[in-house]
Amino acid sequence: MRRKKSTGFTLIELMIVVAIIGIIAAIAYPSYQDQVRKSKRTDGHSKIMDAMARQERYFSENNTYTDDMTDLGYAADPVDSDDGHYKIDGAACGAGIAQCVKLTATAQGGQATDGDLTLDSTNVKTGNW
Repeated sequence: MRRKKSTGFTLIELMIVVAIIGIIAAIAYPSYQDQVRKSKRTDGHSKIMDAMARQERYFSENNTYTDDMTDLGYAADPVDSDDGHYKIDGAACGAGIAQCVKLTATAQGGQATDGDLTLDSTNVKTGNW
């Protein structure tokens, strides 16, 4: 009697493939998470820039800045960014609210490991811009 030659994968071949996939995943996943965090950062950038534009408009009309975000037309103080990854709030710089305002975008949730963003009316930026 003739034996049929069996086809398929051996356990060793399967284990090698699983090991290779594990190594690739161990390298790729942290890079993926970093890219996701960077892409969510744009949520904070856009909202803080919008708030600063509103601050400048407010300054041109009132000759002072404001630390109350509702004065700028927002519904709440602090303001949530569009996707909810940041909360934006204003405060006086060292020179006082009449001369300078500093906006801070505080990171929320999983974005907190990325850190906060700040922008003042003299265009000084801190954080991951």
